[in-house]
Amino acid sequence: MTKHRPSPNKTEGREQQQFEKLLAAMGISEDEPLSRYTLALDLEPIKNDYARAVAVSGRQPDRKQVHRYRTAIKKLLERHAAIGPDFFRHEIEKAGWSRRNPDADDSTLHALMAEHGRERDHEVAVLTAHGLDIDHWLKISGDHYRKRVVRKLVVEPFLRLMAERGITTSRKQRPRKRIFDALFDWIGIQKKFRLTDAGINAIARDLEGSASAPKIKR
Repeated sequence: MTKHRPSPNKTEGREQQQFEKLLAAMGISEDEPLSRYTLALDLEPIKNDYARAVAVSGRQPDRKQVHRYRTAIKKLLERHAAIGPDFFRHEIEKAGWSRRNPDADDSTLHALMAEHGRERDHEVAVLTAHGLDIDHWLKISGDHYRKRVVRKLVVEPFLRLMAERGITTSRKQRPRKRIFDALFDWIGIQKKFRLTDAGINAIARDLEGSASAPKIKR
């Protein structure tokens, strides 16, 4: 069965509904057109910054393929060690010089190796560093990394914006959870990447205690 994408009009209508829900959660009524307009201008960069970050991550390869590639490097290094570094250092490097200089005799090849040869275990060092780089990418590009992106590009800027505009929260009339649920819905953040209520409250306390950040009112 063919899946049909929502039409642009339906998508825009849904986004507008979600934005209205966000404004209502923040306590901005329809009787405040100027506040609504300026708030929309301030919120749009937050949404766009996160969308750009998601677009960049979407162009990356499947993590399973990267894991398999990393495993292949590990096996290659193990096979290299099993064969023995001396074989690669002497025989294979000599074969390389012979391939590039087919008319050179054995003494010439040894002279070329002595003058221009690479350091011992050069390939091992390169592959080992390459593997460590991949390990680091796998570490920083996972779900925890995406949550850090949500924190830096969405939660912190939004909390500062609320503070600058003097928008306070209260457990009954204007709960912070309702505001952030509406914000995440409007931006389109998947639930598995959303920060918990406790995490958001902790970030708010961190910003409140920072001398360089505006006072966050509750």
